[in-house]
Amino acid sequence: MSKRNWCIVLIAIVMLVFLAGCSTSSSGTSDGKEKNELRVALSANPPTLDLHRTTASVSQQIAFHMFESLVTLDKDYKVVPMLAEKIEISPDEKTITFPLRKDVTFHNGKVLNAEDVVASINRWRKFSSAGRSTLSQAMVSAKDEHTAVITLPQPSSAVLPALANTSQGCVIMPKEVIEEAGDNNVTQYVGTGPFQFGEWKQDQYIHLKKFANYKPLPGEPNGMAGKHEALVDDLYFIPVADAATRVAGIQSGEYDVADDIPYDNYDILKNDSNLVLTVAKPFCENIIIFNTKSEVFSNVKVRQAVNAALDLDAIMKAATGNPDFYEIDPGLMFKEQAWYVDIGKDKYNQKNLALAKKLLDEAGYNGQPVKLQVTRDYEYLYKSAVVVKDQLEKIGMKVDLEVYDWPTLLSKRKDEKAWDMSMTFLTIFVEPTQTLYLDSRFNWGGWYHNPEMDKLLDEIRATNDFDKAKKIFEQVQSLSLDDAPIAKLGNMHGLIAQRKYVKGFHFFKILSLTNVSVK
Repeated sequence: MSKRNWCIVLIAIVMLVFLAGCSTSSSGTSDGKEKNELRVALSANPPTLDLHRTTASVSQQIAFHMFESLVTLDKDYKVVPMLAEKIEISPDEKTITFPLRKDVTFHNGKVLNAEDVVASINRWRKFSSAGRSTLSQAMVSAKDEHTAVITLPQPSSAVLPALANTSQGCVIMPKEVIEEAGDNNVTQYVGTGPFQFGEWKQDQYIHLKKFANYKPLPGEPNGMAGKHEALVDDLYFIPVADAATRVAGIQSGEYDVADDIPYDNYDILKNDSNLVLTVAKPFCENIIIFNTKSEVFSNVKVRQAVNAALDLDAIMKAATGNPDFYEIDPGLMFKEQAWYVDIGKDKYNQKNLALAKKLLDEAGYNGQPVKLQVTRDYEYLYKSAVVVKDQLEKIGMKVDLEVYDWPTLLSKRKDEKAWDMSMTFLTIFVEPTQTLYLDSRFNWGGWYHNPEMDKLLDEIRATNDFDKAKKIFEQVQSLSLDDAPIAKLGNMHGLIAQRKYVKGFHFFKILSLTNVSVK
């Protein structure tokens, strides 16, 4: 080849390399990154990914990409089929039959069958409060290979919402995985969802991989129902407890999505041309749980005194820094739900220090210190706790803040001797009998127990007449405000940031990265 021809070839090679560097592949991003993955910064570590065993929202955010349930929720919070092909209810309303979809396989290659459903529901009702309350007397059986049946001693409106809820979700796992776990947490995370488990490096990341054999439902996405699929090959959930690090990471591109963005960063981030912000609503309610077994808060008048004293506007303003991110509302259910009532609003957000001091006197409170548990993993809880402590000290209470990381706080909350009050948040319940702190048989932290409350909750469960059930729920909400098992601080919206090249993100009930792509 002549010297001239060598020069022509060399120039062509250089041009090809240059053009290749400038081209945008199908997985490219608008800022030039080549990606087929999403790196998601979360504010806390999950205590486990075994959804039958935990109510932790961070566990739901991750594990619901791997696991699915028989039924789920559409955008109007109505229960609709998921792994079930349909829901059949007998004329006497005591038998619920679930013919299963026949195109579903687990991540280990096994085809879903009714024995897996029976094993999963039996394990879930053993460990979950909702399972015990709705199915303790039920028979769960396999009619044939592709049909599961729940037989109830009496009709219940609570069963299907319980099966569809995400908190301690009744997800379906292979029978063999459940048998291997026994009474321990499962160690194999094998579901039917669009992503499968890859790796969990403690305190570093949880890696999920696209499940190639996933068969999505037809139709448009509709809440948690409809078509949901994996549009990237890899998901990395990264625990980043420090809020400033999450913010810096989403701005730099280290993370593609960041949850739990501090509200005081809203104005800065909304003007960042590389980012899109999502205000998630309804999202959660912030509460203080009272330990009704503690020396001080076993007295209902002390609990009422705290509720009488609190200035919720000041607390929620401190938590969020912006009235656009919260609402002060007495409802146990959200306004977006058909169950919503505002009964008892006169006993909410009272800001009545004189009444609070009077109630403390009547209770015989003598100034002994009380422990308020809180975490900085959720900064808004810590900011709220600081204001709560200040407000309660104005009525003569001595409050000691005890600060833990989130998993430690959850662990300590199981010990009735270890705390008096605990800051937390609750995500959306599908219907009121699921409310964790109301039903004594749930044995949830706080250990509130009123037989009248349990009776009312059972009456709701026993009727399929919604209007009648809602009337009973009004009594539940009124009694809850009288007994004060908690102090509700307010409804808080979520703030989630994503890089601009992340497309298709939509919030409904929990964080979900299905139907989300990188373009």
